[in-house]
Amino acid sequence: MSLPPASIRTLIVDDEPHARNYLRELLGAERDVLIVGEAASGAQGLDLIRKLSPDIVFLDIQMPSLSGFEMVEKIEIEKRPIFIFVTGYSEYAVRAFEVEAVDYLCKPFDKERLAISMERAIRRLSMRDPVSGVDPEGNHWLSRLAIKEEDGIVFVPVEQILWIEAANKYVVVHTADRAHIARQTIQSLEDRLDPKQFVRIHRSILIRKAAVRGLHPMFHGDYTVRLTNGAEVTLSRNFREAFFNQMSR
Repeated sequence: MSLPPASIRTLIVDDEPHARNYLRELLGAERDVLIVGEAASGAQGLDLIRKLSPDIVFLDIQMPSLSGFEMVEKIEIEKRPIFIFVTGYSEYAVRAFEVEAVDYLCKPFDKERLAISMERAIRRLSMRDPVSGVDPEGNHWLSRLAIKEEDGIVFVPVEQILWIEAANKYVVVHTADRAHIARQTIQSLEDRLDPKQFVRIHRSILIRKAAVRGLHPMFHGDYTVRLTNGAEVTLSRNFREAFFNQMSR
């Protein structure tokens, strides 16, 4: 699917005037790009996204009133444009991947690097349903988790996850061969993982349905859920009905 000329509606959100000017100049050399607006704060950017419905938003992170991440969180998933983060701070890269940004540009960048970002964004746009604005195959759900570790970033495909367990402000993501610790909440992950693949079985446990091997009854209506690697986790009675409903689909 190819996009018609001049159909790529683009919004720039950055509190630095020179950064907006530089990006506007570079985008002016890109084919079929229409800059529909600019915003100097997160609050203004949020308002323009709702009014203008851009296809792509170039978004700074540290801004007055609302940060870039706070702005993204206030937009319903099905109404979100494609985001390309533009920032001088490389340490936010992991979180950018967590919100499914198509790219992460660290200032300063050049026109060649911007062109790569635009190619990625256009590919993502071409996958979206023209009516709903999301991938008809459900690919707006997370396909991988980006987890920051001491020596860099690890990408964990969702197909490798067995279960996820909450631990205060962190989650522990278990795969067959190891556990990864990520700084986010289990609720935020549940909201971004495909419910056809994942189900909540406890207030602090989320499992991948394909990793379930069997059940063993316990006391007071609880069950032990046995996973394909031999691990056992608890199915709380409060989540039992939803679990059985989800597992039957």
